[in-house]
Amino acid sequence: MKRIFLCLVMLCLGLCLSVPVVATSTEGDADRGSPADILQVRNVEIIFHRAGSVLPTKDLDLMMSLYADDAVLTDTAHGNKQYKGKEEVRRYFQDVAAPFRPENHWIGYTPAMRIRSQVDGDKATLYFQCLWMDVDKNAVGAHAFSDMTLARVNGRWLVKTISVGKVEKL
Repeated sequence: MKRIFLCLVMLCLGLCLSVPVVATSTEGDADRGSPADILQVRNVEIIFHRAGSVLPTKDLDLMMSLYADDAVLTDTAHGNKQYKGKEEVRRYFQDVAAPFRPENHWIGYTPAMRIRSQVDGDKATLYFQCLWMDVDKNAVGAHAFSDMTLARVNGRWLVKTISVGKVEKL
């Protein structure tokens, strides 16, 4: 009986190893585009958080380097208020965005499961959730989202539109 069981296990194992594995994902969860393009688009999120983080220092100019001159930001947390053009977007980050407030000592990051991107030629979308960690309190200062459309301009990905707002649940 043990031999029959062992033979069945070996047969099943052999069948499992010979069947090709196909990766699947649910709609919207997977990144789409070439790996090089996805990496460049994902780098926008990294720069976004580095610019808004207290360590080494908050850097508004670095944040603004991500935006096209005609970028439009929609703040869903404040009545869908829009900021049109790079100078108005700068004003949003300078005057409204919590990470840039002097009293907030935050470090921003995105958990891997809370980001997705798609590239189609010279256009891309990028969605991520930010956990802004308060380094003084060792707690979450804010949980927010950014939903962007980007365009490749002279080889660089620039934000054309961005919607930002609060995420109610972790």
